[in-house]
Amino acid sequence: MEDTRPSPEALLAKIKQEEKEATVGRLKIFLGYAAGVGKTYAMLDAAQQAKKLGTDVVVGYVEPHPRPETAALLEGLELIPTRKVNYKGKTFVELDIDAVIERNPEIVLIDELAHSNVPTMRHLKRFGDVEELLAKGIHVYTTVNIQHIESLHDLVEEITGVKVRERIPDYLIDHAAQIKLVDIEPDDLIQRLKEGKIYHLKQAEKAMDFFFRKQNLVALREIALRRTADTIYHQQTQKNDSFSQSAHVEEHILVGISSSPTNAKVIRSAARLAQALHGKFTALYVQKVKTNDRNEVNSERLQQHIKLTEQLGGHIVIVQEDDVAAALANYAQISGVTKLVIGRTAMKKKWWLPNSKISDRFNDFIPNLAIHIVPDEDNEPMRFPEIKPQLKFEWMDLLKMAIVFGLASFIGLFFLAIGVSESNIITIYILGVLVLATWTSGWMVSIISSLGAVLIFNFFFTEPRFSFEAYHRDYPMTFLIMFLSGFITSSLTRKVKEQAVVAVRKSYRMEVLLETNRKLQHAKSIEEIINEGMSQIVKLVEKPVEFFEIDNKLIVKSVFFRTDSMTTLENKEVAAMFDNASERGIVSWVASNKHVAGVSTDIFPEAQAYYLPFVSGGNVKGVIGIALSKESPLPAFERHILHAIINDFSFALDKWYLQKLNEEVAREAELEQMRANLLRAISHDLRTPLTSISGNADILLTSGEQIHESEKTQLYRDIYSNSKWLVQMVENLLAVSRLDDGKLAIEMQPELVEDIMQEALLHVVRINNTHQITYHIEPELLLALMDARLIIQVLINIIDNALTYTPAGSEIILTAKEVDNYVHFSIVDNGPGIEDSVKAKLFEPFTTGKVQRSDSRRGLGLGLALCQTILKLHGSELTVSDNEPMGTIFNFSLKKGVVNIDE
Repeated sequence: MEDTRPSPEALLAKIKQEEKEATVGRLKIFLGYAAGVGKTYAMLDAAQQAKKLGTDVVVGYVEPHPRPETAALLEGLELIPTRKVNYKGKTFVELDIDAVIERNPEIVLIDELAHSNVPTMRHLKRFGDVEELLAKGIHVYTTVNIQHIESLHDLVEEITGVKVRERIPDYLIDHAAQIKLVDIEPDDLIQRLKEGKIYHLKQAEKAMDFFFRKQNLVALREIALRRTADTIYHQQTQKNDSFSQSAHVEEHILVGISSSPTNAKVIRSAARLAQALHGKFTALYVQKVKTNDRNEVNSERLQQHIKLTEQLGGHIVIVQEDDVAAALANYAQISGVTKLVIGRTAMKKKWWLPNSKISDRFNDFIPNLAIHIVPDEDNEPMRFPEIKPQLKFEWMDLLKMAIVFGLASFIGLFFLAIGVSESNIITIYILGVLVLATWTSGWMVSIISSLGAVLIFNFFFTEPRFSFEAYHRDYPMTFLIMFLSGFITSSLTRKVKEQAVVAVRKSYRMEVLLETNRKLQHAKSIEEIINEGMSQIVKLVEKPVEFFEIDNKLIVKSVFFRTDSMTTLENKEVAAMFDNASERGIVSWVASNKHVAGVSTDIFPEAQAYYLPFVSGGNVKGVIGIALSKESPLPAFERHILHAIINDFSFALDKWYLQKLNEEVAREAELEQMRANLLRAISHDLRTPLTSISGNADILLTSGEQIHESEKTQLYRDIYSNSKWLVQMVENLLAVSRLDDGKLAIEMQPELVEDIMQEALLHVVRINNTHQITYHIEPELLLALMDARLIIQVLINIIDNALTYTPAGSEIILTAKEVDNYVHFSIVDNGPGIEDSVKAKLFEPFTTGKVQRSDSRRGLGLGLALCQTILKLHGSELTVSDNEPMGTIFNFSLKKGVVNIDE
């Protein structure tokens, strides 16, 4: 039996999705097919029911209605004051989104979702306000009519003849938590219209002649019912795994994006088809190698079509190719497209493009692909290709032409003198035309050079020579073929040249992307990651960029990255623009809402830059501001590269944060291991000296008079030695704990080295010292910069280590010498020395296992490890080496101290 249980990854993804949904507000839409069906009434009635259940409900904005039954439902509901905005001499009443956020209710009522705000507001459309409230965790009840849904715009216009200008993207409907269809019979709606319950009587009479005709209302009602059913079915398939498992092969709809005025209708038709078939929706933009259509209107229209596709939930793909049909066909084959949607305008033949009928070409490329043709009465008018940009001419090209044809004529005359035929001389001039095609710019040069080659050849090499007359009847045909050959070959050469330029530009963009990935992977610090990432963005967009570092939704600092293509004054002006209070307010909003804003968006469209949030680990770590303008928005292809760079930037920063987290976890694990080893070792190492002290003390108390004086003295020495050892071990334990917790403060001061050594020796010289300990300082009054109590602890540990692990009678010498600006310390003994295998782990605390350390026979093995830690805090390091002929040398250095006499 097949196991249909979900995988752990699927369960984890589902849990994360549910957690995410729990933190955002839920949208409930009251959907109608026309004005007057009762959407606002149904919304207010639902609000009253929720209020009775104890829910905190407020009214953010409700359209004033003349219907008393609707106005009665507002009683008892808290009204958030609306915002009055003056714009172009008129006063408008808008939703005050900041007041709603400050009030923070559970549910807010917002009427007319498709409403367009005053341009000075934060969002251009009211649905932007709704999305922001949902992101804050506030539930929203709202109303909308079916004709305001973007994908249905063309269909509604065909039915009613009315062009609806206020529209909402389809994803609001698809992602709504609940859709309530407010339905009424068309006859009842018309009766309500006649009674003046929807519009005033004069306005109602006009409405019945146009929009409110019965056949229109029946069609709109059918569309509303179908759209609601499709949305509910789609939501069920997303929530229930059994639906998706039983579904057939997913449909994949492809449509092309262009700047054509009719392309919006084709995109909406493709979106409706994808929504009805519950399939994927992809829009392909074919960016031609050489674009002659660069006027501002077409560029703006293209950006609108790309934005429309994104609103309809389509995935945008951008490729560069001259042949649109070939690009669409290639992508359809590679990505498994099942249906292609094209417009009828794309099938019209043009006299300068004899093979422009795309449907026939698709049948040649992919005959098995289903093609849907969208009819359109408002076709794009016939227009001639713009040839003016292609016929540009530079006077320097004349000089180049004279040089090339002068050289060609000289070679041709030389060949003629040695008997070479005219047919071979013709090729010299065709070669000259090719050279000019690669050396010059513009198609005009190709035409002039082709014609000039014919005239020069006629002048020098045809009879009668040195005249433009031609007697032979074959010459006209020769001249024509020569002209066509020269023009065609130069045209092909110029096209290859253009493609090479485009290839270099594409290669540059890809190189920027790959270079970004490589540099970010090698970055070692967060500052280096930011510098590399922002520098690559500047390199791509060729505009100044500012990075705002965000911590807890507040701007911590900002870094400006200039561009070399702008002057110093221009860069300073842009930097001052980013420091503007209004621009920084937009940055704060982007950081709080995790949403793009600024130029070319519907949020703060009057801003002077384009702002993108940088999210890492679910939190906004920074905001990237790019100094774009409405006149020069970022092209579609560059925008996709930009988002790819930001993704690499995000991955690099996530990796850095993950490494920091791993380091902290490793440190915590190391501390836990240290504590475990400490507890394990301290149980024995404290018990042994304490047992010895208590045993010796007991002997002295009970048998003190019977013990010989020499034995009694030995017992005292043992008690003293064990107590001194316990004191030293406790000091080390306390020092280690303070260092690990980061509580040990370093007080660096110039100290006299001789005093430090004498103080250390007082703590280690025992009652019956069996070692010879000496010290030597050169020069005598030598100062070193140190924390005295810590360096004394270092010397005590090293000397005690030598006393413990060298036999009686051994010599220990402490030296301090001035070397340049440092004081070099050495502690030398002539004991048995340390094995090389032990030296590698000599300064590690709590070394366990078979490998024994020189200070691990008795004690916790903290002494030398503590010395190393203290010296690293002083910017130094403890090293060990062999003493010849036998013994060990410990070395470390400190900065030379200087006393300020003026103090």
